[in-house]
Amino acid sequence: MVSEKVAALRKKLATVRARPAISASERIARRTPARTFWWWISFVVVTASGGFFAPALAMAFSVTEGWDGGGQFAILTLAGLFQGLVLGIGEVIALRRGPLRVPAGRWIFATTVGMGLTWIVALLPGSFARPDWSNPAVVVGMIVAVLVVILIVPFAQWLILRSRVADAWRWILVMSISTALGVGALLSGIVFAAGKTTFISTLAPFVLSGWVGVVLFTVVSGLGVYWMAREAYTAAETEALLARRVANESKATTATKRVAARVGANASPVVKKAASKVTAVAKKAGSKTVSAAKKAAKGVGTRTAAATAKARAKKRPAK
Repeated sequence: MVSEKVAALRKKLATVRARPAISASERIARRTPARTFWWWISFVVVTASGGFFAPALAMAFSVTEGWDGGGQFAILTLAGLFQGLVLGIGEVIALRRGPLRVPAGRWIFATTVGMGLTWIVALLPGSFARPDWSNPAVVVGMIVAVLVVILIVPFAQWLILRSRVADAWRWILVMSISTALGVGALLSGIVFAAGKTTFISTLAPFVLSGWVGVVLFTVVSGLGVYWMAREAYTAAETEALLARRVANESKATTATKRVAARVGANASPVVKKAASKVTAVAKKAGSKTVSAAKKAAKGVGTRTAAATAKARAKKRPAK
C-alpha cells in the first residue's frame, strides 16, 4: 500500500518536472488589461473595505464616547493613514499583475500620505468650529474643500503614473469620479447616523454606506484602470522616457551655463569700459572740486586777513 502511494507521488513529481517552464515573455504576455481589471476588482474591494473599517470604528467610538473635536480629528487622521496604507497595498498588488506596473514603495507612500491629507482637509471645517451655512463664503469654502478632498490621492498617484502610461491625466479624472462616489456614500452614512446614541447603531450606517462607497469606487476605478492599462508603457519605454527626461534636463542645464558664460564674456569689456569712464569722471570731478575748494579757501583767507587788519587799524589810538 505504501509502495503504491510512493510510486504515485514519484509519477506526479515526474509529470510536474516534465512541464515546460514559463518564459519571461509568456509571463509578460499574460499581463493584459483584462487581467489588471479582475485583479483590481478582487484585491481593491477587499483592502478598501478593510481600510475603511478603521475610520468607521474610530468615528463611531469617538461620537458615542462624546470626544471633542480635537480628539475626533486626531483619531480619524490616524485611521485615515491606516486606510491609505491598506488601500495602497491592494492597488499595488492589482497593478503589478498587469501591464500598468508601478513602484510599490512610492505608490504605497503616496497613497498613505494622500489619504491622511484627505482626512485632515475633510475634518478641519467641522472639528474646531461650527460652520455658518448662512454665510456664502463658508459654502464656497466647503465646496473647495470637497474638491480638494476628491483630488488629493488621484494627484499624488498621477505623479508616479505620468511616466508609465500615455495621457496619465485620465487617472485624475477616473479616480476623482470614483472617489466622489465613495465620499457621497460616506456622507449619506453620516446623515443616517445622526442622532444615534449607541455604538452599534452609530457604526452600522457608517459600515453599510462605506461598503457601498467602496464597491462603487472599486468598480468605477477598475474600469478606468482597464482603460488606461491598454496604453501602458512597457518597461523599456518607461526607461527610455525617463532617460529622455534626464537628458533633456542635463541639456537644459548645460545650455543655461553656456549662455551665462557667453553673456558674461561679452559683458565684461563693456562693464570694464563703463567702470573706467566712471572712475575717470570721478577723478576729474574730484580734482576740480579740490582746486575749487583750495581757491575758495585762499580767497576767504585773504579777505579775512584784510578785514582783520582794517579792524585793528580803526582800534589804534591817534598819535
